[in-house]
Parts: sequence; structure tokens; C-alpha cells
Amino acid sequence: MRALLAAAFLAAASAPCAAMGEGTDDFAMPQMQTTSGFVLYYNSTGPMSFLSMTPRDVPKNARLLPEVRGVNCQRGLSIPTAVSINATDISGVYGDGGYVKSLLKIVKAHPDVAGIYDVRVDLEIFSILGFYRSTCTIVTARAFALPPGAPVAVPATAPAKS
Repeated sequence: MRALLAAAFLAAASAPCAAMGEGTDDFAMPQMQTTSGFVLYYNSTGPMSFLSMTPRDVPKNARLLPEVRGVNCQRGLSIPTAVSINATDISGVYGDGGYVKSLLKIVKAHPDVAGIYDVRVDLEIFSILGFYRSTCTIVTARAFALPPGAPVAVPATAPAKS
């Protein structure tokens, strides 16, 4: 009996295991606040995709700036209508957790920024028992400024404007 238990334990212990996040190196998870039940109000913006410059796209005459950061949040509230596992609830979501507002905050905090590159985006999710939710988009990037009067060079990888 002990030999059988030891064999079962060794078989379970030797099963292939994947580390958390393994294989998801290039996977982006844009997120919008979710709602459930009766939605009373929904006015929210969330991150979808962002094409970033790379260090080689930075103009030659650019002056490198310290790292910049912009944070914006979506918030949601969910109120249960009954005390039951299958109960429905009333919910609402508001806020702008998208890239545009985060980038505008960066420009407002650092008016000399002419462009950003090496952009990193994090989502910070906060919840209190499922009643209150906050999803914040945190944009962190390296920035550069151009000398006064210098023309802004558009990198070859930038999408054409129509």
C-alpha cells in the first residue's frame, strides 16, 4: 500500500507544471470595467492598443528626458438587489482609463515632451468585495524633447495620417 501511495505521489509531483505567466510574454490584456445585472450608467473608456516608438525612432537632435508617467482610472459600483447566490444587481461604471487621457496627463506634467518611446502599460485593479472596482491604466515611458524651432521628425514606422 505504501509503495502504491509513493508511486502516486511521484507521478503527481513529476507532472509538467507551468510557471504563472509563462508563455504570455507578448500577450496584452486590454481591459474595460465589466458590469452585471441592471446597468444604470456606463460612461467609461479603457485601453485597447498603442503603437510605441523605439529608441532608434528618436530624432538625432532630441534631448532625452527622465522617465514620465500618466495614470487614469475607470471606477465601477455594483449593488446587490437581494441576498442570494443567484441575485442580480444594479451596476454602473464611469471614468477614462484609456491611453489618450494618460498621455495628456504626461504632456500636462511635462510640457517640454515632444515624444515618448519604450512605452510600458500596467493595469492596477482594486476591488472591495466586488461592490467597488477601480481599474487604473498606468503608462510609463521614456521621453524626449526637441530644441526650440526644430522640426518634429516623424519616424518611418509611424502610421500615415489620412
